Amino acid sequence: MGIKRYFADQDNTITNAFKANLLTRGTGSNMGASDILEAFVIHGQTSASVNATNAEQSRILIQFPIDSIVSDIADGTIPSSSVEYRLKMFNAPHADSLPYDYSLKIAMLSKSWTEGRGLDMDEYSDAGPCNWINSADGTDWEVEGGDYFNSSSYSSSFHFSGGIEDIDVDVTFALDRWRTDGAGTATNHGFLLKHPDAIISGSSGSYFTKKFFGRTSEYFLKRPYIEARWDSARKDQRGMSFISSALAPASDNVNTIYLYNKIRGQLKDIPSLGGTEQQIHVNFFSSSNDNQPAGHRLHVLDSEGVVRQDLTGGILVENGVAQTGIYSCSFVITSSLDVVHDVWYSGSVQYFTGSIDLEGLSASFVEYETQHLSDITNLKKSYVKGQKPVFRVYAREKNWNPNIYTLAASEPPTQIIEDAYWRLFRVVDNLEVVPYGTGTYNHTRMSYDVSGNYFDLDTSILDQGYAYGFQFVYHLNGKYVEQPEIFKFKVDEEPV
Repeated sequence: MGIKRYFADQDNTITNAFKANLLTRGTGSNMGASDILEAFVIHGQTSASVNATNAEQSRILIQFPIDSIVSDIADGTIPSSSVEYRLKMFNAPHADSLPYDYSLKIAMLSKSWTEGRGLDMDEYSDAGPCNWINSADGTDWEVEGGDYFNSSSYSSSFHFSGGIEDIDVDVTFALDRWRTDGAGTATNHGFLLKHPDAIISGSSGSYFTKKFFGRTSEYFLKRPYIEARWDSARKDQRGMSFISSALAPASDNVNTIYLYNKIRGQLKDIPSLGGTEQQIHVNFFSSSNDNQPAGHRLHVLDSEGVVRQDLTGGILVENGVAQTGIYSCSFVITSSLDVVHDVWYSGSVQYFTGSIDLEGLSASFVEYETQHLSDITNLKKSYVKGQKPVFRVYAREKNWNPNIYTLAASEPPTQIIEDAYWRLFRVVDNLEVVPYGTGTYNHTRMSYDVSGNYFDLDTSILDQGYAYGFQFVYHLNGKYVEQPEIFKFKVDEEPV
């Protein structure tokens, strides 16, 4: 699962707006940990607020546990590079007026602050830090309204055309700086969300009011978070290896296969392989008898295009961390054999002999679209929140037409979909929890091995007590084809 969510651990709304008497400003009020966050600009509510310096404002402060991200990178939960971090905040419907066609600036805060526990967003009766004047008890902001980096390289913005949009913005620029704090770039104090200075300094219009759900909202799926996205697909091509062809670019002629060393149900490193790379040798043979290599040893090409009879594989490294007990090897084969046998060994010790069905590539004089049938073969009716199940996907062409022998002798074989993606939604209201990750980072792309496609899900990102549904999209013939099947399950309460 190429997704990891980090929910806010501090949020607050600060304001210099007038209280109901229109005489006193609420600059000392605190709205920390309220279930709503609010941003607005008001001009001309009183004669004293016509000029730019007295415009009434409300701003949002929000902070996330960056230490958790750094820790997850260190242990290989997420990669150290090729990751996109997106800030997600969700619109809170309300009965007040709503501005449209404007932007909010999202800037990195340059000073630490305390959250507080204020709730009153109407009368501003809950006084205390942090607020418009104070960042913490006994500490003032350098500039009232919050200290932040004003440089464009330390900030972003999000445009609201209709006003009701959720925020979904790339904040990788901030995460990169916070993660490398040791270099003196910036310390994680979170973000400040405010209206641009041009709106604040103008006097011809007000922008009242934009509200978001806060970190304490009862609506779990609407709480703000930073989402890390990356391509986590593992492509074990033992079940989809191709003979080298001039029809394909060089990268598509490379096949990668894996060896999984499971001992009593657990993946374990092979003890006799030394070094951090855990190097292992692989030979390919034209035939095998009683699981022993036979025939002649084949010449193959390594991933660099060098002809060899002996290839070197090694421990699989994902997200910068060696994966215990999983080894990989890449090769290009020009033989016209239907089946070859791979032998994994080191020195005089042979560890494993497998078989690989080879497919040939061919062009066609006609383009046609295929329809597929899909299923999750191991889907349960419910899962306990916090579980991380792996889902096995069965797919085949809808017009599969076996001969009599195939029909009688076996189940219809699964078809591996090279580019298959999933999305997740809540059934009761069709709320999209995880959209298709078909963008730059392919964060919901499925893995595959000889048994077909598969993917995993961390159910801790879901609200308990609800039913959810999976749906798939396959990238075929240059098009994304959404599959009609929906696979439903429920998330039960987390055990105490």
